Amino acid sequence: MHHLTVFGAILGILIIIALVSWIIGYNALIKYLNWVEEAWAQIEVQLKRRIDIIPDLIDTAQQRVKHEQHTLERIVELRSELTSPQTSKFEQIETNEQLTQTLHSLFALKDENNELEQDKDFLSLEKSLKDSDIKLKKAIKVYNNTVQKYNNKIQSIPANFVANIHSFKVRDTVDIPQNENDVKLSS
Repeated sequence: MHHLTVFGAILGILIIIALVSWIIGYNALIKYLNWVEEAWAQIEVQLKRRIDIIPDLIDTAQQRVKHEQHTLERIVELRSELTSPQTSKFEQIETNEQLTQTLHSLFALKDENNELEQDKDFLSLEKSLKDSDIKLKKAIKVYNNTVQKYNNKIQSIPANFVANIHSFKVRDTVDIPQNENDVKLSS
């Protein structure tokens, strides 16, 4: 009879330890997931900043580069894609990279166009867009780092048991090649 009481006490303690471990593991996964979402929010802030600058850039450039309407139209088209609710997170990053390449084409025109090179508004907008691009790339690095930590957490023991039961899924990182070609996704 005495053995049964000791066994019951040990079993009770083990159940309490397992339950507390489960709660701690779940809360840790929620914390990591929130960090991933916060990191993505910083990417969205920089994308929005870029989106908000584009109309002023178009207005300023349109007066000076009438012969480059196709470039300006492409910028407007890409901006539209970025703001579309049908565009996924990762499609936004890919579209933004296309926008960056198109903006580089527009900015290169100032070498051939003295009016653009002298236009303080255009130069200020160019600086703002390049600055936002740098901040966006930094935000993407933070996001990737956060996603990597989250992915490692949900794949490690004992958190992987909690992650599997509560459907925590591995997240994709965003890969921006150094040569600034197309953005690629990687798992």
